[in-house]
Amino acid sequence: MRRGTNLPWVGDYNQAVVLDGIRRHPGTSRTELAGASGLTQQTVSNIVRRLLERGLVQEGAGPAPVRAAVRVAGKPRTALSVRPGAVVAAGLQLDREHLDAVLLDLRGGLLGSGREPLPDPQAPVELVVAHAAGLVRRLLEEAELRGLQPQAVRGLGVAVPGPIDFTGPVRSSAINLPGWRGVAIADLLAQSLGLPVLVENDATAGAVGDLWRSARTGRSFLHVHVGAGIGGGIVLRDEVVRGRSGNAGEIGHVVVDPRGPVCPCGSRGCLEAVAAPAAVVRRYVERVGLPAARRAGLRLAERSVIEDHDLLAVRAAGEDAHAADVLEQAAADIARVVLGVVNVLDVGEVVLAGSGLRSGAQRVLAAVERHLAVAMTREVHRVAVRVSDAGEQAGAHGAAAAVLHESLSATWTTVHHPVREVVISPVAPVH
Repeated sequence: MRRGTNLPWVGDYNQAVVLDGIRRHPGTSRTELAGASGLTQQTVSNIVRRLLERGLVQEGAGPAPVRAAVRVAGKPRTALSVRPGAVVAAGLQLDREHLDAVLLDLRGGLLGSGREPLPDPQAPVELVVAHAAGLVRRLLEEAELRGLQPQAVRGLGVAVPGPIDFTGPVRSSAINLPGWRGVAIADLLAQSLGLPVLVENDATAGAVGDLWRSARTGRSFLHVHVGAGIGGGIVLRDEVVRGRSGNAGEIGHVVVDPRGPVCPCGSRGCLEAVAAPAAVVRRYVERVGLPAARRAGLRLAERSVIEDHDLLAVRAAGEDAHAADVLEQAAADIARVVLGVVNVLDVGEVVLAGSGLRSGAQRVLAAVERHLAVAMTREVHRVAVRVSDAGEQAGAHGAAAAVLHESLSATWTTVHHPVREVVISPVAPVH
């Protein structure tokens, strides 16, 4: 777990360290927390007392972690764990075809989830926001019927494709969502739901969610999100990398073919323009012709891109050599960019997620593994590649986790430099 400090002026940080330690390791004791955090036994005891008083943790619950058999004199250890439902966040993911929403508690438990088709892409933004707010509201109402206390809800996290303007009212400039340039998404949802709203790039949200669900510390990884576009979320030694404007990780706009098609960003031959689901479908149509593509079952509509991409994966598994070829080429393009990022950042893991991988994740995984065989650090450490356990809802899970992460897991960096004070709408902290 993170290390604390016994200096009195960083008590809020220490409280976050202790709470995060209990969250990651249910069943841990005060003595074990003190040993892992570097805090004194008295400091840990005082923090745990405050957390108990506030109903955030509980005693005598949760599985005891596996430890070496060390017997300590004195009274028996008391296991600590996060109290179920004490802190809850909602997460919402906006993609080209669907709205996904989830409710997570501090333990990472899923309290509810829902998916609905996105209204017509040409519909006014206000209608889409009202639809999204209604989905979140229904999840909250259902959870309240099961006993959720409204005051436990810390806020709503929203995952949208980048770039995002965080300099004032948080605005989406998503180039993959028609009509969403300059939309003050945080304010619109906050007004509709009456909750604090945090907006996050969908790939970064996925990275936060993967970090939040892990009991391991010191992780460095790249989260690759393939949806309507392609993005990356970066974590280095448990710190989420957001960059100067909060838009770090835009791997979809790394140029892989200078003579390739024009990308919506204005450049030419970006990874997104040659390997995103829409690009793969377009390349297949160019190979076989429009009539043959329609006979193959492709709908070729703006809202059917992911479904058409899935169909190509099915055809590739059969005898459609053209489908197999365009999918393999896209996987290789993604893998080449991932290799470059791995060489630059020296991460130890690559996590794949997003609706664009629901039928072809293993193909991309295999391509990434092949390319990483020549990573610069291959003789120092292996780079693990896996598919996210959050599946298509990785962005929604990550958006909810981002609310919990921002409000409950302070880091040494944010104690000294609150780098996201203009990046997110205020989320009520617990420390």
